[in-house]
Amino acid sequence: MWEHILGHEAQKAFLKNYLQAQERPHALLFCGAEGLGKRELAFVFAKALLCESHTGTDHCEACRLMNIEAHDCSHPDFLLVKREFNTEKNRYEDITVDQVRALISKTAFAPVMGTTKVCIIDDVDCMRAEAANSMLKLVEEPPEGWVLLLIATSVNRLLPTILSRVVQLRFAPVALPLVEQKLVEQGIAPEQASVLARLAEGSIGQALKLYEGDKQNGVAYNVLEYRKQAWAFLEALPLNMPLNYLAGRTWLDGKLQRAEAQLLVQLWQLLIRDLLLCKLQLYDRIYNIDLTDALRAQCRGWQVAGLKKALAATGEAYLALGQFVGVKVALEVLALKIDEAYKE
Repeated sequence: MWEHILGHEAQKAFLKNYLQAQERPHALLFCGAEGLGKRELAFVFAKALLCESHTGTDHCEACRLMNIEAHDCSHPDFLLVKREFNTEKNRYEDITVDQVRALISKTAFAPVMGTTKVCIIDDVDCMRAEAANSMLKLVEEPPEGWVLLLIATSVNRLLPTILSRVVQLRFAPVALPLVEQKLVEQGIAPEQASVLARLAEGSIGQALKLYEGDKQNGVAYNVLEYRKQAWAFLEALPLNMPLNYLAGRTWLDGKLQRAEAQLLVQLWQLLIRDLLLCKLQLYDRIYNIDLTDALRAQCRGWQVAGLKKALAATGEAYLALGQFVGVKVALEVLALKIDEAYKE
């Protein structure tokens, strides 16, 4: 039922046993970084719970009503709570107390087609404080037959009282060869797949976003295009006339979106990290493996202290962009700091 989901064999085994158990926990927390497959696995598991044979593959009426591929989950015993998109602010809002109260109001109704009612609460770690407190009562005393599937990226944002009442399924990065293989199956060239798997740190979903662009979050081009610009800057070091050089950069023309700027900063961070690893002769640990020769040549002009200073500057720039410092100002300051670090 979930063979198509990459990795996470221990979690799959637990869920398979859960389907056959007589007594089972009423709340499970699927937690881990974005793009690892936890969300997809939660939906497939919900389908299996509602399926007449608990396989999610027997084409029963319950399975027909849980058409995950078509994003059509109209089963009367399936409930979904998720963040809503605010078109005016162009962003997703945190889950509100009204959404949780609406969910709680449905606890008065028994399952319609079977003995189980399944509720997925997606991005449960992005919930307003009042909503989280309201949901605690549901987690503590769920109705008969209810199964709560919570999905979170950061467990640190959840109330300790909620964490103490759920069984956590933690999702770790998938082995790089598996991610590479999956990317190649998607039609991506093997050499690109190898780089993307490393840049995404074992997240197939993140790797695909890096390749295709994340237009929903303002990233229009694939990561390799942005990396060309980031690497071109590092190759140009040291800058004889820094301000003149920066005046001609397209990433400082005022058209770059904030998400694009954050991606560019992350790429600088990874490239500088790789330069530091090359300087320390730790070649087997670099991410940008297709640039190994260029990285080895470029690192000769750097000092270890300068690379560490440049790495720290990228971290500061990323935080600044997250705090809504101007995109052009943040990138310009970072570029000057990296140039200064190179010249040390």
